[in-house]
Amino acid sequence: MDRILVTERLRLRPLTREDAPALFPMFNDGPTMRFMPILPHQTVADTGAYLTKQLNMPGAVNWAICLRDTDEPIGMADYLGQTRVPGLGYIIRRDQWGKGITVEACRAALDYGFNEMGLDRVELWIEEGNAASRRVAQKLGFRFKGRIASKFVHRKQYHQAFVYGMRVNEWRGEAVATAVPQFFHTEPVLLAKDLAEAVAFYRDKLGFHVDFLYGDPPTHAGVSRGEWTGALAAIQLTQAPPDYELKPSAYLQIFVNSEIDALFETYRANGVKLISEPTNQPWGLREFAIRDLNGHQLRFATLI
Repeated sequence: MDRILVTERLRLRPLTREDAPALFPMFNDGPTMRFMPILPHQTVADTGAYLTKQLNMPGAVNWAICLRDTDEPIGMADYLGQTRVPGLGYIIRRDQWGKGITVEACRAALDYGFNEMGLDRVELWIEEGNAASRRVAQKLGFRFKGRIASKFVHRKQYHQAFVYGMRVNEWRGEAVATAVPQFFHTEPVLLAKDLAEAVAFYRDKLGFHVDFLYGDPPTHAGVSRGEWTGALAAIQLTQAPPDYELKPSAYLQIFVNSEIDALFETYRANGVKLISEPTNQPWGLREFAIRDLNGHQLRFATLI
């Protein structure tokens, strides 16, 4: 497959580590790097190391974006590799903003992805404050799909990332040939010996909101904690049959923001049964664990 893409004004060629000196001023520029998951580079060596990492990422496809009649890169575009859904990324030098360069480059990359790589869909993850990239997504024909909690390693706080998506039939202007099952989210259902008591525990001790109670007396309930619809830790609780012996054999992993230690201290003060204190794990998470009234283990985690 020919990885050199030519548009009206641009040429996208394979990225190389030798592009580091030309790309360093872009990666060193604070406004350009504002919404990137890494800090601005301080040296050309930093840029070289970054490019090497990107080039060695399994499944990634990387382009240097150049003006059509030059070989000097003014930005980058890439398919990230190692993502659940193929993800398109881009960064453009600040003196080229406002010229439609990003949209033109991304159109070429999308055409390659759908027609040469055989992708059936592509995602963009855009930080909520990045209005310019949201406009790019809309101009390209991406549709808003949802929000996810995201965290840059150099920032303490989480932020919301907007997820935009496009399917190959949308790119080609074709109708969907057949309907396919769609998955939205998962809600675990936990058995409880005394449902009313379990609901009170999640509400009063763990700070969850009671979403619904079904039955009189109640036999099924939903609880959740979070600020926004679509970004909740949601759990359903159901009454166990009489004389049923509960034997929890798994745990729930609940992701929270960086205030995990304060949450732990709140649960300690509430008399919640603690299994472990907040601990940094080798897999990149800080975690602590508790048990609810029915022995179910909840493990709370945040990115380090």
